[in-house]
Amino acid sequence: MSFLYGLTPLNMATANLYFDIRNKKAEKFPLTIQVSHRSRQKYIATGYKLTLADWDEGNKKVKKSFPNSTRANTRIRTKLTIAEQVIERYKLHLKEMTVYQLAEVIIEEMANNDKKEISPEKTRKGTTLIDYGQKVIKMYEEANQTSMADGFHTAINSLIKFHGKEDLLITDIDEMFLLTYEKYFRKQTDKINGYGAYLRYIRRIYNLAIKDKNTEVNRSHYPFGKEGYSIKKGKSKKKAIDISFIQVIRELDYKEGSAAWHHRNYLLFMFNCRGMNFIDLAYLKKSNISEGRLRYRRRKTKRGENVKEFNIKITEEAQGILEHYWEEGRAGDLVFPILEDVIENPDENHVYNRYRERRSTHNDWLEKIGKDAGIPGKLTTYVIRHTFATALKYKGVSKAKIGDMLGHTNYYTTEEYFEDFEQEALDEAAEVILK
Repeated sequence: MSFLYGLTPLNMATANLYFDIRNKKAEKFPLTIQVSHRSRQKYIATGYKLTLADWDEGNKKVKKSFPNSTRANTRIRTKLTIAEQVIERYKLHLKEMTVYQLAEVIIEEMANNDKKEISPEKTRKGTTLIDYGQKVIKMYEEANQTSMADGFHTAINSLIKFHGKEDLLITDIDEMFLLTYEKYFRKQTDKINGYGAYLRYIRRIYNLAIKDKNTEVNRSHYPFGKEGYSIKKGKSKKKAIDISFIQVIRELDYKEGSAAWHHRNYLLFMFNCRGMNFIDLAYLKKSNISEGRLRYRRRKTKRGENVKEFNIKITEEAQGILEHYWEEGRAGDLVFPILEDVIENPDENHVYNRYRERRSTHNDWLEKIGKDAGIPGKLTTYVIRHTFATALKYKGVSKAKIGDMLGHTNYYTTEEYFEDFEQEALDEAAEVILK
């Protein structure tokens, strides 16, 4: 058995990450680059051997549990990029080359790159994106904002892969760099919001570095804003569903105790609690519930004791769901069993990684529930949250009040929830005039 990053026909020259776990007796397994050409493969060592626990198959990267994981991922992606660049450069000559000859060229290019990296005269002075990014990531991890830390990690890796080297300075990221990166990203996917999200993380790093007196980065380097690069934003797909589907979901015939039954319960509880986020549901404690009310602070936006606390009346439906899960002695005082097997582990990153896996499983079950209910499109936790907000808007609740109920700290976040609502209102007004 092996893990392969990307599958393409073997009659084309390709380079892919290949985690080889065929040796069942080994404790660690080699991560290689598989070069495929003319129906043959050649494996090039990346220099890393990993345990199964160190490899993130879903995201195709080394996990944070591995020492210096950020640097390891950057080096691995750099080697893969070199292989891809060699294949592109030799594309007109590939029919005359064997896979072994192609691999030799790639290995030579990798060796030359390694020499450049360790050469003293090539060392560049300045604040690198990797080093300062690690400082920012650590700051967010210590604030228990792990999802934000993950976002920074992914964004940094994307820019480093594009650049091809680890020594990318923050000041290298100018308007021309960003325009070129945009062009590169558009070749990979047509999803504008993808690289837009990455660049918002990079913009945050830039702003922090400018304020940090320990860096050479200043306002004159800043590439964003009115006079610089404008982060593109695509039209989001409609997230909310018609409120009538919630009743359809309630009436689905699932066997009590089945996985679908549990995940339907989680969905309905979140809906009843003002579109609660799944992470808050997973970490919810019995101590958060008393006197018929639910009080908690969002983990996603946690920034100390000054954050607004949610204080929500428990509805009859929510209370009925709680009665199924209110067990004595559940680990961590948790209400729901989502994380009870790991919540007492002292390693917060381990707990959060298990949470991410269970969130993915939950969304898989929501997709099935959505299909069973006949919902068009994909049902996710975000769809539930948007549905709650949109239902309030149709009832005449103000945007400001809805934003407050959802815990939004930014007016524009609330505005984005109602793009589809506003368009439907305009369509209905037009129909009245045009009848």
